[in-house]
Amino acid sequence: MESKTLKLFSQVLVKSLLIAGGLAGSLAEAVEPTVYQLGDGGAIAPHVSVEVGHDNNPLRADEGSGETAYVRLQPSATYLVQRRNNRLSFGYRGDFYQYFEDYCQGQTGVVRPGDCLQGSPDFDKASYLDHVLTLDGFLEVSKRVRASLRLQQRIDHQPLGTGLSSDRGVLDALTTPDYWNRRIARAQLSYGAFQARGEVRVGLSVADRELNTDRDNVNLDGQSDTSIAPFAQLLYRIGNRTQLFAGVSHDTVRGGVSDTENQERDITRLNFGAELDPKAVTSGSVSVSFVNEDFLSEIRRDLSFIGWDVSLIWRPRTFSTITLSGGRETESGIFDDDISLTATLGADWVHFWRDRFSTSVQLTHEINENVDPSSAFEGADDRSTSFRFGGSYNVRRWLDIGGFVVIDTRDGNLEGRDFERTVIGVTANGTI
Repeated sequence: MESKTLKLFSQVLVKSLLIAGGLAGSLAEAVEPTVYQLGDGGAIAPHVSVEVGHDNNPLRADEGSGETAYVRLQPSATYLVQRRNNRLSFGYRGDFYQYFEDYCQGQTGVVRPGDCLQGSPDFDKASYLDHVLTLDGFLEVSKRVRASLRLQQRIDHQPLGTGLSSDRGVLDALTTPDYWNRRIARAQLSYGAFQARGEVRVGLSVADRELNTDRDNVNLDGQSDTSIAPFAQLLYRIGNRTQLFAGVSHDTVRGGVSDTENQERDITRLNFGAELDPKAVTSGSVSVSFVNEDFLSEIRRDLSFIGWDVSLIWRPRTFSTITLSGGRETESGIFDDDISLTATLGADWVHFWRDRFSTSVQLTHEINENVDPSSAFEGADDRSTSFRFGGSYNVRRWLDIGGFVVIDTRDGNLEGRDFERTVIGVTANGTI
């Protein structure tokens, strides 16, 4: 019984780690990770994904940026120990993306429009290395009291061709990747018996990020900020599978990722929503937030907006799954005037036509609007759409092979922001 519980929990945990790392597309067609029992009573679940493809616009530039092949490797592993309802897990996920051509002169000596606008540093700005290390703990103190802890250390990049609709956004997007070192800690204490009518959750979330770069001619030392956010939430169960909730949080952001500290602010959120039982045909959560960002700098004006978050999974059949996800929140770029309100909505359909053959269809639409009242580019926006179609065949219990096509487009209301991009590739997903 304990072995089955460990296997189920490990699969769910590995999926959550991959999705949190932005690998949902690869995960949709991946084989389930094999769980190996260890002598210490724990278990380990390894997984690896390999992707080889062709990209016709790596820099997401409006006039194109040359075609090239690439290779992508995504290893992951989860170690977990469970004793009754208490559990502890360690997870790792890597994302190594390497183009076969240098996009900063270096090897080719080719200069494209917009390439290396701040010089010619010796690195391939289109490639990146991302890492995520996660520790998750859950402790059932009593039938009414539970505690959870998540610690995360991650290195991730600012994607090429992103940034806001401003001249700075264009320039800095074309000279990325820039890397964020992020440290995240979240602790939560819950009071309320399992399946009880009411439950109270309180906790604290702390996050720190530091900006780095591979560019030899750019110094970003000390460009960091810290966020401290206590939160509280009240849940009320209606029926057996639905909980309504209301919560409040206050996020204190200090420091800045530019030469000034104009991004220092206090963020207050009031949110309301519902959670659906993960064992039901439809599961997930939906919430609406009333957000106010109060900037400390006198030259900045405060922001108020309505945010939302949705994560729903519908399983109309055991062989078909439809996922709807998205949200609306502010994002801060490298410079002070890079503040946007971004709304994203995505849908994903995975269908198993036979025991061994499956397909997936993904559609994502994003609206990225500059909402900084202090910026000369207030109201500028980008509208991006990404479509992905893929299929996979289960060659062995431990191996899937497949292929995919991705079509990305962006329509910006400022010159130089539009682009089209097509990626075609093959994949192999396996567990050791």
